[in-house]
Amino acid sequence: MEKSISYFQTLSHEQLTTEIPVLFQLLNEEKVAKSQELAEFLLKYPNEITPYIFELFESDTPNMKLIEWTLDTIIPQLPFFVKIALEDSLQRIAQSPTDEEKSLGLDEKALNVLNDFI
Repeated sequence: MEKSISYFQTLSHEQLTTEIPVLFQLLNEEKVAKSQELAEFLLKYPNEITPYIFELFESDTPNMKLIEWTLDTIIPQLPFFVKIALEDSLQRIAQSPTDEEKSLGLDEKALNVLNDFI
């Protein structure tokens, strides 16, 4: 069965906790469309998604489109305490971006996110 956002929405909180890694893997592989609906769904579980955002930012083979979507759509809407937890990763992107991050303007996006909460 191919998993869609509607599949994840039917899960209990406990089930979702075990499926979040799957959802982030599908996002990383671009097998699930990034959408506002998906963002709103993920934002209901800030504590559960934070480790996967860290993983995304620190990956040796990052999905730049997913990082951009996360910076634009997810992180600005996260609770303050989660943004603080992500601050070091955001600072790294803003202050020492890779060439690819810089060419995509991710450093500016990370700086904007940081400026909104610090």
